[in-house]
Amino acid sequence: MIISMVNTKGGTAKTTSAIYLAAAYSKRGDKVVMLDLDKQGSATDWADRAAESGDPLPFKVEVANMKRLTKYTAGEGQVVIIDTPPGDGQVIDAAIAASDFVILPTQATGLDTARVWETLPSIQGRLPFGVLITAARLGTRLLDEAKQVFDDNDVPRFDTVIPMKERVRSTFGTTPRHDEGYSDVVREIEESMS
Repeated sequence: MIISMVNTKGGTAKTTSAIYLAAAYSKRGDKVVMLDLDKQGSATDWADRAAESGDPLPFKVEVANMKRLTKYTAGEGQVVIIDTPPGDGQVIDAAIAASDFVILPTQATGLDTARVWETLPSIQGRLPFGVLITAARLGTRLLDEAKQVFDDNDVPRFDTVIPMKERVRSTFGTTPRHDEGYSDVVREIEESMS
């Protein structure tokens, strides 16, 4: 399975979600490779820092580009997770074209959710996808309104919401020790693909 994290806006937790999702798949025994398509190299930096501190990630993170993207196919029991850059429509479109499933991470703010609408035309009707609300303040009206907007417009979204937690934000450069709901995201992906 090839899964892409896409959103044209930065700061929506694409890289964090990609790392946590890869860790969740690894924990259950899948072979995982993560492709870093972002020129900023945040996922690569994360992996390098983890390795240098003696806490290597349990999966490979490889620097990739659009030309090499087509060489990656998910084999039996293998999951490929693609981290995309913000604002680079050509790279985002290439990642979507290579994917079996697309995750659109977003926070529950007007600006963040507005960027989801810009990406939807590239995905809708082509392949399964879901909006993943990240860094959410649970029990707030803002979160409820964001969920309702997606539901009212028949935009698939994960029931799982990733809560705002300091320990998620401080995990950069280490192997995630807590699941934070990403194993539920894996379960929801499997349910939507079956």
